[in-house]
Amino acid sequence: MSILVVGGDSVDGIKERAQAGGHGCVEHWSGRKTRDPVKAIPRKTTAVVVMLDRLNHALARKVCAEAIRRGLPVFFQKRGRQPPLDVTQWLVRIA
Repeated sequence: MSILVVGGDSVDGIKERAQAGGHGCVEHWSGRKTRDPVKAIPRKTTAVVVMLDRLNHALARKVCAEAIRRGLPVFFQKRGRQPPLDVTQWLVRIA
């Protein structure tokens, strides 16, 4: 399983939890690069996490629309002061 994390500066907590839960690689798009809005979600991706801090609306809409079109689950994480999203619990519920 592969997880795509879009936005945010530090996704170390999500990476650690996903790898501890037995999920494969975690790819991170910061959302700050000019080429990020034209990237396509990788084929091996099984879930998308959208970090709502430092992410422009156009990229968030594009990623969400593509994930929904492909039938991928989309999770939203608010700003960094909240506890990190436990992706493994969400993915167990879906699978």
